[in-house]
Amino acid sequence: MGAAENDVLDEGLSRLASTGPEFRGGLSNHGPMAAEALVRLGRAGEVERWLDEYIKRLDEAPSPSDRITDQTWREALGELRRVADWERYFRDQLALEPWRDVLARWWLRLLPGLAAGATHGVIRTSHAARSLAAAEGAAAETAWRTDELARGLAYWAARYLELPGSPRTEGRLGLAAAISGLPAAAAEPAPGLITEGLTTGLRDKVGFAAAVGALRAPADVPARLLALAREFTRIFLAYGRRQPIALLHAVTAPVAARSVLPLLPGELARPTCDALWQVGAALYVVYAGGGRAPEPLPAGAPPSQDELVDGAVSAGDEHAIKLTEACLRLNAEQPAPVFGHASARAIELLG
Repeated sequence: MGAAENDVLDEGLSRLASTGPEFRGGLSNHGPMAAEALVRLGRAGEVERWLDEYIKRLDEAPSPSDRITDQTWREALGELRRVADWERYFRDQLALEPWRDVLARWWLRLLPGLAAGATHGVIRTSHAARSLAAAEGAAAETAWRTDELARGLAYWAARYLELPGSPRTEGRLGLAAAISGLPAAAAEPAPGLITEGLTTGLRDKVGFAAAVGALRAPADVPARLLALAREFTRIFLAYGRRQPIALLHAVTAPVAARSVLPLLPGELARPTCDALWQVGAALYVVYAGGGRAPEPLPAGAPPSQDELVDGAVSAGDEHAIKLTEACLRLNAEQPAPVFGHASARAIELLG
């Protein structure tokens, strides 16, 4: 990011600082993530206008109630009512230690609850961390970004959600075969929050944990995460027309987390990869079932990068913006029509 882009992002984060992590009964606040994605898409000039409309929907930030300490933090995991307490706790730590040290320690602790907020905990944390790293390179002021990292970690901790079984992969199956072996849902999930859908939808899936573990261990974690994102992009196109928001998170979560792996100790890469596979598999099981046949992948070439960015900005939907940024990031590394088609589909369905 250049100086102008840094200024735009920091101004956006300052405007969002007084907003809560959720609104309208459990929808995640995408403001910081979408603002950072717009800057990454080269549309920093759109951030102010986009926030003018988006902020109207948001709730005010809650107030702290009771301090979380190094001795009591475990009992506050998964307690949304403690999210302001979590934010204060992380602010205190970030004031005393380098942000990369705090991120590494809490990434490991929070990783088993990666499904938090339908993966928005890890996604928001990842957007904050990579924006901090970008600010370091530009010698920019980082106060607003450090505060945003505290809020991302706080949301992850307050919405912490473990899925059934262990995410550890130690089987013999390749990715396509492992996905085929996942237990299928017999019916469409009821409309509602994704976290509720995951909790309810996996309750009777006795084979889910074993099917997750049947995937062979990754020989190359970044390559596995790229493959995960690619496969779940195809799944989004095949099954995502009815409930697109749920399935697109199986793409945006691994892309966001993969972008910050270089900022984390190497030993965190494998468990992160396994946890992302478990959550993606859960989203597939719950939201790609119901006896529906897969939709054929779109034929022909997708729209150009400029057309996709223009479409995402015009649509204005936070999920379309984030998925477009994720798909263009993937396509820059491993070009494939599926990424452009997925972005175009999200714009079509969510605009």
